[in-house]
Amino acid sequence: MTDPASTDPPATGTGTARERLDGAADAWLDGLRAAFDIMRSAEGVPPDDTDLAEGYRWVTRLSRLALYWFVEYADPLHPKMFLLQDEDRKLLVDNPDVRYLFCVLDDSRTYRLTGLRGEAAYVGFTFGTPMGKGVVHGRTGTLIQTHLDEFELGPNGEVDILIVPPGAVPDPRPANVIEMVPGTAQVAVRETFFDKRTERPAELDIELVGDVPPPFLSADQLVPQLEWVGLFVQFVAATAVNMWHDTLENTNHFGGVAGSAHVEAQDDEVRTHSNAEMTYHGGRFVLGEGEALVVTVHEPDEPFLYWGLTTASPWMESYDYRYTTTNLNNRTAERSADGSWRLVIAPWDPGVPNWLDTGGRLEGYMLVRWVQADGPPHPSAEVVKIADLAR
Repeated sequence: MTDPASTDPPATGTGTARERLDGAADAWLDGLRAAFDIMRSAEGVPPDDTDLAEGYRWVTRLSRLALYWFVEYADPLHPKMFLLQDEDRKLLVDNPDVRYLFCVLDDSRTYRLTGLRGEAAYVGFTFGTPMGKGVVHGRTGTLIQTHLDEFELGPNGEVDILIVPPGAVPDPRPANVIEMVPGTAQVAVRETFFDKRTERPAELDIELVGDVPPPFLSADQLVPQLEWVGLFVQFVAATAVNMWHDTLENTNHFGGVAGSAHVEAQDDEVRTHSNAEMTYHGGRFVLGEGEALVVTVHEPDEPFLYWGLTTASPWMESYDYRYTTTNLNNRTAERSADGSWRLVIAPWDPGVPNWLDTGGRLEGYMLVRWVQADGPPHPSAEVVKIADLAR
């Protein structure tokens, strides 16, 4: 399978518009079939009906996410700050506490970001190279990392930020300006909440500064987009399956996850379009009948803003958080007397605080994210009998 991280999107090819569009549609469908094949051949996935059915649904969700990303909202001359992930579009261990926004950019153009901040604890901006273009101007992945509270906001949280091409900062310099690095082609916004159900989200709009004609779709535009969606779903499917395979060495404890988007080395985060103000600790939980995993998140020595523990399927999708508790953070989890947080991953309610519901599953993935934490300690974990938890 072609790796989009090191390959340019496919060429548009030759032939009539109909022939090229037919070929692109076939490439998209072939990519979906290949993604299903990758899912079906994944090793070490629990054989229960739930994980199996979720695997098939997962591939359909990847296709929908990719179509939004690379077809519907892929025009930097008509930018749209759109919701990339939500309850039913999930990518490589989404965080239920995060609202994921995204927009494509052109580093030769000027944009204006406006709106209201909202009540999230953190609103991070990750500017990066285009997904799948490989090395651009000697770099790939994250180029600029910043967050909204580094800028001057209005008295009610009003946002007004100018995003300009390299070397195009106005004189005098505005209070709120982001100068793009050569090769910048996208911005990902991670809006991290303590309680997303009650805290007001940001209202962010982006517009191109200057006039451009209305969008006009052509085969030259759509053909590479459809071909690219076919490659992308394969790439993400293979990445998630490899992440699951690599977690085996971290069974019932936390460590770095080599070769994945969640790694300990922050230098690697820069290469993988991740937020460089976040740190990750991940592992696999494996339980026997009547067992639970007690996870202890230890208080760091240095100040921090947020940590959150997410439980996820072998397909690297967070468990469905709409109907039960599948993740907790440093505000929603009850704290122990010693300052740590003791969380319990279990297939049914053990009758103790901080229960994370696996929906009856005995095996899955777990990830602790930290925001603005300097070298936080690894969480610890211990398998215990559910009957012994109350003691």
